[in-house]
Amino acid sequence: MAEFRVPTNALPAEILSAEGQTLVGRIFLPASASRHTGATRAGEWLDEAADFFPFLPDGAARPVILNKRQILVLSVPAEAESHEHDEEDEAGTKRTVKVRCGEREFEGAVLIEMPEGHSRVLDHLNRPSRFLGLLDGQRHVFIEMAHITSVQENREG
Repeated sequence: MAEFRVPTNALPAEILSAEGQTLVGRIFLPASASRHTGATRAGEWLDEAADFFPFLPDGAARPVILNKRQILVLSVPAEAESHEHDEEDEAGTKRTVKVRCGEREFEGAVLIEMPEGHSRVLDHLNRPSRFLGLLDGQRHVFIEMAHITSVQENREG
């Protein structure tokens, strides 16, 4: 049956559930992406239609099945989301934002890859996506859109 399995890469991840529980372990992403060369990125994988996925907690022998809709935040190492020689990584506008999810607050840079005239943070938030991706230092943080209560753009000047 191994020939019917999709090759995957295990990626270290930290999950904060909507209930407030923190899980540290591994997610499993397809080894090849359908839209570009290389492995599937965590942001692409999170936006796929499937709601349930296996998560292997550190120290556990068997994975648990989690529901993407019950994730508040999933974070992965920043290098897992960037690909050398990928033109998409060079395009777009970066904006620093502060995101509130109830009492929790997250801050980071969001990459807006929208057509000219639609490159506001508001336009980016209203696109059809399940998660908002932020670069927060050495981590990529993905926040489930349904849990976001407000977003404030940090304007400098």
